[in-house]
Amino acid sequence: MIKVFLADDEIAIREGVRNSKIWQGGEYVLVGEAPDGEIALSMILDQQPDILITDIRMPFMDGMALAAAVSQRMPWIQIIILSGYDDFNYARQAMSLGVQEYLLKPISSQELLAALNRAAERRQHFSGDSRFLQEKMLSAILSEAAPEDQSIAEQLRALGINLVAGCFVVEDISWQGKGSLTEGRDCIFALSETSRGAIYTCPGAHGTLALILGDHERDAEERAYSFARSVFAAMDRAGLSPVLACIGEAVTSISALPESTHAARHIRHITNASGPLKQSTVVSAKDLTEETQDSGQTEIRPLYELLQYASAEDAESILWKYIASLSGMELRSVMADDYWQTQLILTVIQMLKQMGAGWEDLPELKKYGPILTGRKKGLSTAEGVEMLRAVLQYQDSSAEGHGSRALAKARAYLAQRFDNPNLMLHDVSDFIGMSDSRFSAVFRQKMDMTFTEYLTALRINKAKEYLSATDMRSSEVATAVGYNDPHYFSYLFRKSVGCSPSEYRKQSRPVGNGQNSAE
Repeated sequence: MIKVFLADDEIAIREGVRNSKIWQGGEYVLVGEAPDGEIALSMILDQQPDILITDIRMPFMDGMALAAAVSQRMPWIQIIILSGYDDFNYARQAMSLGVQEYLLKPISSQELLAALNRAAERRQHFSGDSRFLQEKMLSAILSEAAPEDQSIAEQLRALGINLVAGCFVVEDISWQGKGSLTEGRDCIFALSETSRGAIYTCPGAHGTLALILGDHERDAEERAYSFARSVFAAMDRAGLSPVLACIGEAVTSISALPESTHAARHIRHITNASGPLKQSTVVSAKDLTEETQDSGQTEIRPLYELLQYASAEDAESILWKYIASLSGMELRSVMADDYWQTQLILTVIQMLKQMGAGWEDLPELKKYGPILTGRKKGLSTAEGVEMLRAVLQYQDSSAEGHGSRALAKARAYLAQRFDNPNLMLHDVSDFIGMSDSRFSAVFRQKMDMTFTEYLTALRINKAKEYLSATDMRSSEVATAVGYNDPHYFSYLFRKSVGCSPSEYRKQSRPVGNGQNSAE
């Protein structure tokens, strides 16, 4: 199944494409649409389509600007340009961005399908030329420091690898699906081949290492998160999910690449210690650094990190692994006992603090009050497991159990501003201080839905309240929940609820209540 996104400011065009028989075959699915490039870009970061269809003339951000932004951040996405203007300058500009499909309006379903087929074929194109030598050289520079001289750059360039960039990030990708290592590596390699020199891959110890190039740190981070999301989709189609993508530290030189590789591998070890993945997950060095800074307790970092992606059932195994790791510190038994007990208590207190709670709020922890407040010493491993399990269960069930304080802040922001028709993912990510791609990825894996799906559900649920409790017209309800286009609102409502707004209003009100509404 190939995901397609549509950006066009003409309602008639969007409805025509949306209602096309192209989507009935199952090979292509329309995952989203937007009336201008600015809104489209946020949704594309969230939906991660395989192909973008975009008009040239749109308000706020036109099709050329959108194509340029997508090509820079997600160069593996194939782009089809639509235009009502037979202007060679547009075609030439589109070609300079790597766009190979340029269609003039009006277009038929047959023309669009043919363009989609060509784009899909290019995306699936696999090139094995010099792959072995490329991977061997990449593996060497990622695992051992390379000298800062021109010969390395020339050797790489001769193999088709041009490492001219302001910033580099290494991404360690592993998976737990049933497929072979070779199958997964081929899948990721094929995806990197569509990046037009922005991403290179080579085999890693437990999967694949990806080298991401960017103009600067934020650019590399955006691309790394976007690539992870695209890998998740591709590997899911291949039956290789769940996938773990670990993003190392950003570096500015080829010789420093092993540092980024080491950081990515360290994150993989920490995350895997929490047990099997429940869903595809992306974690970065920045995530761990920020969590540690938030905790204000650098000395509890090892245990704290092990608990970041844990569930309540993992509590016992994690604690025993942590205690076993203390043997390497050459502590006497009594000292080791004091150490793990102290770290556990500090970790429990800090985790509760981050969730805005205290030990008094958890019935299971009340009996441990004297220990948590320092009035009593001595803690058995069974008691330690019970304390950790209680905190992790509370984390799963609390309002912030879906994610960090940053995500709670994002959800509060959305609850207050969902009625703004111009609200975009970028507005929220900027508000909480994350890059767009990072926020999109973190939001999805913590909330188990995309940003767009969450915002749509928020708006549709509010629309249901208006339809049940007021006599507002459907068009007025659409505006009240953030949709300028009442036809698009009706389409989304029917898709989400299974009936039209007017049908829902009739079903949700008791017969004979005397209320009628003009739709």
